[in-house]
Amino acid sequence: MENQVVAELTLDGTNLKVAESTEKPDSLQRVFPGSYWEERFSRAALKNKYELTAPSAAMEVQSKVKSLSETLASFRWPDQGFGLSSSRLVVNDPFLDNKISASLTNKDNFQRYYRYYSRGFSGEAETSLDAGTYKFDMALGSSSRHLEVDVSEGMTNDELLEAVRDAVNDSSLPVQARIFKQNAVGSNPDDLLGIGSALAFSVNTAYVVTEENRGDSTQDLESANKLSFSDSSGHLISNLKLYATGKPIGPAEEGLYNLSGAFAGGPSQFLSKSFDANATTSIAAGDYSIDYNIGAESGSIDFYVEAGDDWDTVLTRIANSAASTSDKINAEVVDARLVSPVYTGDDYYLIDGKAVSITAVNPKIGERLELEPGSGLEVLGLNATAHPGADAQMTINGYREVRAPGEFALDHGRVTVELDGNFGESLPLRVVDAVTEMEKNVGLVTDGYNDLRKAILPAADLFREGFADLWRDPVSDNETDLEWMGLKEAEEDKLLWFDSDAFYDALLADPAKVRELLEDEDDGLFTRWQDVNDKVIENTVSSYLIPETSLPGPWLPEPSPRTELELEVKRELVDTFEDSFDFDFDDPADDNGRLVSTKG
Repeated sequence: MENQVVAELTLDGTNLKVAESTEKPDSLQRVFPGSYWEERFSRAALKNKYELTAPSAAMEVQSKVKSLSETLASFRWPDQGFGLSSSRLVVNDPFLDNKISASLTNKDNFQRYYRYYSRGFSGEAETSLDAGTYKFDMALGSSSRHLEVDVSEGMTNDELLEAVRDAVNDSSLPVQARIFKQNAVGSNPDDLLGIGSALAFSVNTAYVVTEENRGDSTQDLESANKLSFSDSSGHLISNLKLYATGKPIGPAEEGLYNLSGAFAGGPSQFLSKSFDANATTSIAAGDYSIDYNIGAESGSIDFYVEAGDDWDTVLTRIANSAASTSDKINAEVVDARLVSPVYTGDDYYLIDGKAVSITAVNPKIGERLELEPGSGLEVLGLNATAHPGADAQMTINGYREVRAPGEFALDHGRVTVELDGNFGESLPLRVVDAVTEMEKNVGLVTDGYNDLRKAILPAADLFREGFADLWRDPVSDNETDLEWMGLKEAEEDKLLWFDSDAFYDALLADPAKVRELLEDEDDGLFTRWQDVNDKVIENTVSSYLIPETSLPGPWLPEPSPRTELELEVKRELVDTFEDSFDFDFDDPADDNGRLVSTKG
């Protein structure tokens, strides 16, 4: 038995020797020890690996997929109308998510919050105006209001400014007046030049072009939002010496804004109780009114009820009357739920119903809608469900600002922050160079992709075939263009390497192509990655693991093939056994090198 190597293994308690001869057929050498049993043991090892590591591997991959998804969401392309080399991006602290909506304003839509300032006055000094009634016009776009102020004998400058302020704030135009007192130029608004007491006139940037102030549909945006003042009787406006603020030039300034003490506020709202729309109203037939007051405006919402009217009819009359009474009020019939009159003895049931909602429209700072239902309307329950409303407030870099509604214009109108939720702590908001920020974010996305790939590859045999390629395919499908942009596969594991210099050059050479490569709706790299992420997160990573039933132990029947390739391999294996495996198992002493029993 020269040139034989003897190995032992245990099978059902019987000691067997495998005598391998250099003379045995190649087909048998390939199939029996090198393929069949190797496959058996590799499947056993894979099953053991699956049982020990599959759940933790799936959890780690799931975490990396979510991390990549969050990083992709942080990438944004600048789109405010400046050249790429001078573009900016707004970056907020993650804790500000869902609390604010921050954006850069397109240069064609710059609108200053403070539009006019008066000169400075010595507040305690007597006004130089003669006693009498002074009238002036205030216009915003095509809408104008005629306002008047009574000046009494001995009135001080502070009292005069307060009278002008109240006249403007009581008007229905969305213009707000405020008195500032300062000892040095720019100590309040940075471009307020007056020393002492001064008036500032503002228009909240939330009040964009409307049908009312645009008038002629051909009127351009700038004209539609232009604020102006003119004397119509006397020279009050001339005495104030109003000067307009200039619109900013160039992109937003890079810098940091510390935001704190935010209160979102909101308009006053009243919601009635819920009623069965088809049920007959319990309000007696007759004429009714609901008195209202908002700012300097007051009046009544009048409606009638006829015998046999159902609740839907009555609520609709209230809503229609409220909406047509004043442009400061909006009302509608809304869907609601109410307790069913049918009680089973075990539980109450809710059924569909209707209610009427009455809301203040674009209230100015300090304006609150108040309702006083007349006698017989207590059943509506309007005041019981009232939200009184509040102004939005936020401290920005140490200055307390108040807005109604809650939209704040920063950097002379180039940055807009809309307040969506309340928070107390100081949180940062940054305006940064767009190219630098995009470079950083592409690098972070690349790191996120590599981290995901590093998590998948060591456990690739635990996942269904092609799982890792879900993310790699978008890269290999556009390999040449992505390499031009600075993304290139490297090393055996095909990790991504990011060349920031190449990315910068590509941005300057063809920014439209770069954006298409990253964010194209169908073929963009980031778009396709996010689509894969969303699908995998929705299905959960564990659903992509191979079926555990496909991994039995080494001595159990071979599992069903998982792929077409495995099916073909199994057919070839059976054919090989039929052709080459022709020795006699009952003859343990075969001279050609067979299994030899050594059991005593």
